[in-house]
Amino acid sequence: MRHLLFDADGTLYDFKASEDHALRMVFQERGIPYTDEMISIYRIGNDGCWNRYEKGEMTMEELRWRRFRLFFDAIGINEDGTKAGADYTAYLGETGAMLPGAREFLGRICGRDPMYIITNGIPYTQHRRIANSGAEGFFRRIYISEEVGFAKPDRRFFDHVLSDIGCSADEAIVIGDSEKSDILGARNAGIRSIFISFSGAVSKLADWSVSSYEELGRLLFDGDQLDIEDQQ
Repeated sequence: MRHLLFDADGTLYDFKASEDHALRMVFQERGIPYTDEMISIYRIGNDGCWNRYEKGEMTMEELRWRRFRLFFDAIGINEDGTKAGADYTAYLGETGAMLPGAREFLGRICGRDPMYIITNGIPYTQHRRIANSGAEGFFRRIYISEEVGFAKPDRRFFDHVLSDIGCSADEAIVIGDSEKSDILGARNAGIRSIFISFSGAVSKLADWSVSSYEELGRLLFDGDQLDIEDQQ
């Protein structure tokens, strides 16, 4: 039996749509124009915080408010980063947008191999978004970094998942869109991985690369192709 470990955002879920909704609400309530310039400034701090979190240099609790504190400092306004972080989390949880074709793909493969979600993120928002999407029933369990205690790509995150499932590394496959967290983390844990990029990018770190759900489905289930040691 193979255990399919799916990343959430960028792999199955449309985080950009969810983020757009949440940021619009946070900006609107504070009179901040929702422009490309403002979004770019926010993302500089946000990306920096996530990089530190994935390296174990920042807790999720700090990330929630610090990214907004950095943003408000950068644009020169006196706003409460903690309140903005809490509001953003709540608005993000209202969404449940999936990438085009994701729900249909999961429906087609459901019941063949057990499926799980492995994600870095805020538990409240991730659980609510997955529930709101109506796809929660496809997965046996959802593993979220803050609940596990370690963030992808930390090997300890993957070791915890394997131990909790009760399977070995060679019985699992990680499927994700991030080389930095999904593919590198899988490689460090000795788990085979599939890099999915809808733009057609290829990962040299992954065992396989695909550019669509159709290609992923063929790789997973047509002709036992995953018995191949290396596609490259």
